[in-house]
Amino acid sequence: MNKIKDKTMKEFLENNAYFVDFFNAYFFDGERVLKPENCEELDSEMNDSHMDLEKHVDASMVVRAAAYEYVAYDRILKKLKKNKAKEKLPMVHILVFYTGEKPWNAARQLSQLVEVDERFESYFHDYQMNLIEITGNTSYNFNEEDVYNLFYICRSIYDQSIYEGKSNHFGLVKSSVLKVVKTLTDVEWLDLEELEEKEEIEMCEAEKRWLEVKSKEWEAEGIKKGIEQGSEKKELEMYQKMMDKGFGIKAIASIFSVSEESIEKLLMKA
Repeated sequence: MNKIKDKTMKEFLENNAYFVDFFNAYFFDGERVLKPENCEELDSEMNDSHMDLEKHVDASMVVRAAAYEYVAYDRILKKLKKNKAKEKLPMVHILVFYTGEKPWNAARQLSQLVEVDERFESYFHDYQMNLIEITGNTSYNFNEEDVYNLFYICRSIYDQSIYEGKSNHFGLVKSSVLKVVKTLTDVEWLDLEELEEKEEIEMCEAEKRWLEVKSKEWEAEGIKKGIEQGSEKKELEMYQKMMDKGFGIKAIASIFSVSEESIEKLLMKA
């Protein structure tokens, strides 16, 4: 994750209610076991140990997560020794939040990364990484509306379902949440002045306004007119322009009321 995305997401997770909501959704299926009021502020390195944020698939992430976990135990142990305490250590769990568009395809446990000799298999200490990924098939029961909106708006942008008239079920969304969505997904239609002017934005209206603005631009360029006149060249320019902006064939077909097959055939001619 680049520095801007990393900073934006970590600022979002500074809200303790949001932070524990990820853990409750992952470990306890949404049951409010962990409480935001029980969170303690730690130094930045320890915060990194609690939650790692990834935009790209990192083949070494399972090793890094294991290292973070044992570094955390080591620091807790040193703190207890310093205070001469003899109590047992608290459990440490690392939760990796992968925000990328492509599914995670790297190792999730150490044994997938290590060539384990069967003669030593019983002595091998495997490590399994806890991973939340936006594009995964798993559904998470978030309690915080802002966390739910952040996660599932990103997912619906990645799988293109947001362009099929399904964005209205998100209703009003905080502009602060949409700024995070914009940072993570880079979608152009969230470049709205309203994000600076309003506290909440209607999702379907945001998408509709963007399409209206872009339609005027395309019409000025003669592209939209070319489509209406059946110009394959202009039509192809339009589709390619939209695909460059992140729209899939299914979404383009829905927006312009044409078949997916006709778009695919035209693209094959290019």
